Amino acid sequence: MVKRQVMSYKSVSRLVGNFTSLLTSEVVNRATTFVLYALIARYLGAYELGQLSLALTLFFMSQFIAGAGLKILITREVAKDRTKTGPYLVNGSAIVTVCSLLTITALFIFVRLMNYSPETASIILLLSLGILPFSLSVINKAVFQAWERMYYIAWANVPVNIAKVGLAFILLWQGFGLFELILLLLVSHITILGVEWVLMFRHIIRPRVSIVWHFCKEMIRSTTTFLGINAIVAINASLDILLLSRLTDETQVGLYSAAAQLIAPLIVIYESVIMSVFPEMCKRFTTGIEGLKRISFNVLELLLAITLPIVIGLFFLAEPALTSLYGKEEFVLATPVLRILAFTLILRAFIHVLGRDLVASQREHVTFYIVVLSTLFRLILGLILIIKYGLIGVAAAALATVFVEFLLHYLSVSKSLFHIPVVRLAWRPTVASACMAVYLLLVGYRGSVVTAGYAFLLYAAILFILLVWSNGGPHQFRVKYQYLLYR
Repeated sequence: MVKRQVMSYKSVSRLVGNFTSLLTSEVVNRATTFVLYALIARYLGAYELGQLSLALTLFFMSQFIAGAGLKILITREVAKDRTKTGPYLVNGSAIVTVCSLLTITALFIFVRLMNYSPETASIILLLSLGILPFSLSVINKAVFQAWERMYYIAWANVPVNIAKVGLAFILLWQGFGLFELILLLLVSHITILGVEWVLMFRHIIRPRVSIVWHFCKEMIRSTTTFLGINAIVAINASLDILLLSRLTDETQVGLYSAAAQLIAPLIVIYESVIMSVFPEMCKRFTTGIEGLKRISFNVLELLLAITLPIVIGLFFLAEPALTSLYGKEEFVLATPVLRILAFTLILRAFIHVLGRDLVASQREHVTFYIVVLSTLFRLILGLILIIKYGLIGVAAAALATVFVEFLLHYLSVSKSLFHIPVVRLAWRPTVASACMAVYLLLVGYRGSVVTAGYAFLLYAAILFILLVWSNGGPHQFRVKYQYLLYR
C-alpha cells in the first residue's frame, strides 16, 4: 500500500511537471503571438493585423500538412519503446523535409490562385520559408514528449519567444513595418530548431544519420490517417480566415482575428493538458479501458472548472477587453463575434479530451471521419452565413461546427469506449458559473476589473463548497483528490 502511494506521488509529480513545462512553453509561444497582434493593431491597424493573421493562418495550416501527421505517431511509438527513438527521429525528419518543400511549393501556387494583393502575397510567401524549420522542430517535440522530457521544449521555446517580443516592440517603435516582423518570425523558428537539436544530442540521443527507405515507407503508411486528420483539422481551423479573406477583405480578417485571439489562451491550456497526459492515456488503454476512462473524466472535470467562468467573463468583458487591448475603437465591431466564440470553448473542452481518447485507443480512423464531416459542414455553412451576415455569420458558423464536432465525438466514444456522464462532470462548475453570472447582472457590471475579480472569487468559493459537499465532506474530499489522476 505504501509502495503504491509512493508510485502515485511520483507519477502525479511527473505529470504535473510535464504539464507545467508544456503549459509554460505554449503560454509563452501563444502570448508572443497575442502580443504581436496587439502591437500591430496599436501601431499599424486592423488592415495590417488582417495581413498578419492571414499569413499565420496559412503558415500553420501548411505546417500541419508538412508535418505529415508524424507527431502523434512518434509520440505513441517511442513512448512504448524508447529504443526506437533514433530511427523515428532521423527518418521522421527526412520525411517532413520532403513534405515541407512540397508544401511550400503548393502554397506558392495557392497564393497566386487566390489573387491576393502583391503586398499580402509577399508577406505570406516570406513567412512560408519557416515551414521547414518549424516542421523539423515538431519531430523533436514528439521525441521530448515521448520521453516525458517536456521541459526541454520550454527551454528551447521560452527564451527565443521572449526575445522575439522584445525585438518586435523595438522594430515597431522605430517605425518598421510588417515585412520586418515576418523576418523576425522566420529567424525565431530557425533559432528554436537549433536549440532543440543541441538539447536532443546532449540529453536524449545522438542518432546515427541513416535513412532507411522501407522504414520511411512504413512510417508514411502508418501515419496516413494522422496526416489526413492533421490536414483536415488544419483546413477546418483555417476556413474562417480563408473565407473571410476571399469574400471580404483584410480588415474584416483583422477584426475576426482580434476576437479569436482572446479565446486562444484557454485553447493553449487545453492543448497543454492533453499533450502532457496523452502518453499516460496510451499506457492506460493497454491495461484496460477503465484506466483511460478515469483519466479522461478527471481531465474533463478540470477543463470544465477552468472554462465555464472564463466564458462568463468573456461575455461580460468583451467590449472593454477589445478596446483596452487593441487601443482602437474600430475593434468594438468584434464584440458580438467574441461573445459567440466564447461559447465554443465549452464544447472544445470535450472535443480535445474525447478526440485523444479515440487516438489513444487506436481509433484514429474515427477521428478522421469526424473532421472530414465537420469541415464540409463548416465550409457549406460558412459560405452561406458569411455572404449573408459577414463577421457575425462566420462566428455563428464556427459555433455550429464545434457543436457538430462535439456531438460526433460524444457518440463515437460512447459507442466504442465508454459513456460520458456530461451532467455529472459539469453540474458543479455550471452552478457556480450561474451564480457568478447572476452576481454580475445584479451589480450592474460595466467593465470594472475589481467587480470581475469579485465575481471570479465568488465562483471559486461556490465551486469549492460544492466539491466538498458532493464528495461527502472535507475528509472524503481530501482522500478522493489526494492522488488527482490516480483515484
